[in-house]
Amino acid sequence: MRKKSMSVMEMGRMLGLKKTNSYWLIKKGWFETVMVAGKMRVMVDSFEEWYQSQTHYRKVNAVESHGMQ
Repeated sequence: MRKKSMSVMEMGRMLGLKKTNSYWLIKKGWFETVMVAGKMRVMVDSFEEWYQSQTHYRKVNAVESHGMQ
């Protein structure tokens, strides 16, 4: 079963970003987020859609989000 959301820290690690830069991307509103138990989660589908449409950021690990479980 594929994850529907990821933590902000997971997203940051995927892109090689620190906490401040991760939250800056969220503040820009480029992908959907939800609050779960008081913690912000990034919706994987909206992140992937944004990732495919931009050229600045690259995933630092070889695992694509489809492999995230």
